Amino acid sequence: MKNIVNRVLCAALLPALLLAGCSRRDEASVGTPANPLVVVLSPAHAPASPDALVYIQDHLQKATGLSVRVETAATPAAAINPFGTGKADAGLITLEEFLVAREEYGVLPGLQALRGAGLADYEGVLLARSDGGPKTLADLAGLKVGFVGPYSVSGFTLPVVYLEKAGVKAEREFSAGHDQNVKKLLDGQVAAAATYARQAGKHKGLRVLAVTGRVPNEPVVFRRALAEEKREALKAAFVGLAATREGRKALGAVADITGFRPVSAEVYRPLHELLRAEGKSVYDLMPEGWAIHRLNQPYMQGL
Repeated sequence: MKNIVNRVLCAALLPALLLAGCSRRDEASVGTPANPLVVVLSPAHAPASPDALVYIQDHLQKATGLSVRVETAATPAAAINPFGTGKADAGLITLEEFLVAREEYGVLPGLQALRGAGLADYEGVLLARSDGGPKTLADLAGLKVGFVGPYSVSGFTLPVVYLEKAGVKAEREFSAGHDQNVKKLLDGQVAAAATYARQAGKHKGLRVLAVTGRVPNEPVVFRRALAEEKREALKAAFVGLAATREGRKALGAVADITGFRPVSAEVYRPLHELLRAEGKSVYDLMPEGWAIHRLNQPYMQGL
């Protein structure tokens, strides 16, 4: 009976209990075949090709000389909760997931994803149609604006703050992703679409109506308790992926990444401070954000 209860508690991801027993690891043996380093990819970074995942895992193992297992999480919560239980050592996660994981579990950003010709950030924008669309931001008042989210920084958080500061009240139309959002704009279902600037170059007949802010690219993060030499070995291995044609191809299958550069938490501070200044929280950026936060609160007597 005791074993059954333990399994149920672990499956439910109750952080206090997990940290106390279910997930205890021997730190000295992390990176051995019996206790491999676990690298988690968020759902947004699931490779377009299974071969890419195999290549990345093989490269990380060879480059570090350690046993490494690369896993793709099924949900955003599944990408970050293992850092709280000690079951994940590193991860390539979205910006939104990182902000929650740092707040809850103290993960350390070590590398930043690069795209294109070494770009470390991107512009959040409001796009409009070149022909017949709104000419100014004020023209959006009372019209439908397409948003991604409500868990997207460039597709929801930044444009909402931008429109609120401009005093423009528009009707909100949500889509499941950036491509769907832009398609609604092209089809005339919305007057403008909140997205990232590269979308303007992917489609004809669109123009940038407003730049809503700059967003840093997402990080590769590390469990705080992971030994420094193992963190450094993994960081060097990730950077080395871009050194070969095969590595670049594998990275390209992971959210169009072209490489990595060292990064510190300070790069992400302005976005965190913007959220706080606007009365918002990092937990608003993930579907399971507030649920994760509540699960990590101390048990309260009498509830």
